[in-house]
Amino acid sequence: MIGVSAAMLHTPRSTRRARPANPLRPALAGALAALTLALAACAGGAAAPTTPPAPGATETPQPTPTAVPGPDGNGSGSGGNVGTGILPPGITFPVGQIPDESLLGEAKYLTPTKDLIDQRNVTVQLLRAAIVDDGRAFADLRWYSGVAPCNALDSVKMAKDDAAKTIHLTVVEGSGPGDQMCIEIAELHAVAVDLGVLAAGTWTISAEGDAPAIKLDVP
Repeated sequence: MIGVSAAMLHTPRSTRRARPANPLRPALAGALAALTLALAACAGGAAAPTTPPAPGATETPQPTPTAVPGPDGNGSGSGGNVGTGILPPGITFPVGQIPDESLLGEAKYLTPTKDLIDQRNVTVQLLRAAIVDDGRAFADLRWYSGVAPCNALDSVKMAKDDAAKTIHLTVVEGSGPGDQMCIEIAELHAVAVDLGVLAAGTWTISAEGDAPAIKLDVP
């Protein structure tokens, strides 16, 4: 019995039967590899930059900063666009708009100043208007006032009625904040106002003050 047991213990392993190969294992491995590649592609696609829209596609408009050199020029109660306050070069005013030529002397053109206090309407003494080559209409307003910083231009308000073809302009002055010391001398002030492109017809333009209203024929 002892000899038999020893023989059985030394039986070679090579005589054991080999486990048959699983035919599904290669297909399973291939499926797992394909799934891994698909997940990687999805992750890469999420981080990819957005492609630009095709030509003609509608995009959501984004807000952009707007430069405002002076009050805008649209609608009743809003302001005329003062801009630099200087008339375009070569502008020619129609005959009959200037009853008092003494106000055509050397005038100081003003632009709006921020943070003024004690705003008040000025008495405009000369008003004239003309149309430039690009179709825009410009008004030239003049008045006598004190010197800066006690007297500075705050804004020009414009009441515009397209149906009646009327425009009324109001020049507003103010003073600089704090205690100001100014000499008591009168200056001839002026401001140029861009009235925009006006509809064809005869417009009546007036201003707050003593300046008579004028007519402007727009072709």
